Amino acid sequence: MPLSASLDDKMNIRTIVWPIFLESVVRMSLMTVDVFMLARYSDDAVAAVGLTGNFIFFLMLTYMIVSSGTAILTGQSLGARNKPLAQQYAQAGFLLAVIMSGFVSLLFFFGVKYFIGFYDLEPQVEIYAIQYATVVGTLSIGMSLSILLSTILRAHGFSKSPMMIQMMAGVVNMVGNYIALFPPFGLPQTGVIGVGIATVTSQFAAAMVSIVLIKRHYIAFSVRQSLRSELVHLKAILKLGLPNAGEGLSYNFAQITILFFVAQLGTAALAATAIAQTLSRFMFVFSMSVGNGTQILSSYFVGQNRQSELKNRVHKYWMAGVTVSFSVAFIMMLARTPLAAFFSTDPDTQALIGLLIMVSVLLEPGRAINLIVIQALKGAGDVVFPVKMGIISMWGVGVLFAYLLGIHWAWGLAGVWLGVAMDEWTRGFIMIIRWQKEKWVGLKRV
Repeated sequence: MPLSASLDDKMNIRTIVWPIFLESVVRMSLMTVDVFMLARYSDDAVAAVGLTGNFIFFLMLTYMIVSSGTAILTGQSLGARNKPLAQQYAQAGFLLAVIMSGFVSLLFFFGVKYFIGFYDLEPQVEIYAIQYATVVGTLSIGMSLSILLSTILRAHGFSKSPMMIQMMAGVVNMVGNYIALFPPFGLPQTGVIGVGIATVTSQFAAAMVSIVLIKRHYIAFSVRQSLRSELVHLKAILKLGLPNAGEGLSYNFAQITILFFVAQLGTAALAATAIAQTLSRFMFVFSMSVGNGTQILSSYFVGQNRQSELKNRVHKYWMAGVTVSFSVAFIMMLARTPLAAFFSTDPDTQALIGLLIMVSVLLEPGRAINLIVIQALKGAGDVVFPVKMGIISMWGVGVLFAYLLGIHWAWGLAGVWLGVAMDEWTRGFIMIIRWQKEKWVGLKRV
């Protein structure tokens, strides 16, 4: 079957989204298992690995610069039936991923002890944090390549392959953690260093399996030819990827600022926020998956000049995302009392958890719109506008009203989350208007 016909059959929302959804659920479940295993080993280790999560987030964000730009340009090239150009962008993305991981490795190897030192941690926690961050950051090339290669597989319509790879990598990581923390057969206990080694081993394994599957699916791609990538293709990827990184950084700093407001409200508020955020991931995981799938479809359809069809489809997608997010949040609201009791024994914390779950019924539908429509705009090549408006709204609405409602006007934790909800809905309405007015038409890059 010709490549174009095969891709046309694969490019539908059901085929793409469900594997991404299952992959996300598996990823969240494995993260929970990791925390549970570390908790059985040492509370200090849990605190250290949890702290380094901020550094790992920035690390992943750096690698998403390359993968997001590669995804858009590869998808539009395939949609335009230009298989050689798609191959060139995929190979250029691979080269950039290798180069970027080299810079990141040097940064972590020489700088991690200074970054961790800013936190003024207890001695044992600081040792664990430096050990884990050094191993995972210095050897993060596996993460960089696995993210990029999964992007290439999805752009060619093979969305089930990354799901299976993630499940395999998760099992490798879990077995490695067990050997490091509870070594069988008289093996030495390697602790947090071993956990870090298990993490990077699973990432290397994912990258290697991805290359094998790319060849097995007959996707045009060559590691050797990536070394001869043209500068124009490298620049095009960075031109699309860098704004995405700016938005991610802005969002992360905005959330850190809002968390500072929450800290002013006491320990119970901080604990309730952490638990409510964990629950919220299950509220928006479907919309996040639809958004990732929508970007793939958007870039492909735009490459084929099927803008009118795409416009109508995206409206259906965000309405489905809003419906599911609202429904899951509403069900959790009905079960908020037993949910809060499961996660905390403190009455004050339980009450705040229940309150935040109630506010989530208002917040999550707005978040669903952004997760889907913004990805559709980016897939169409309209990258700069969502980033600019996102930064303005995150700070001018989200952070501002989180402070005004939660702290200045003393609405407490509910006020802080209402400020976040105002940001999500403000951006959501703006993005819908942007999509409806078709400002994205004509911005394709291929």
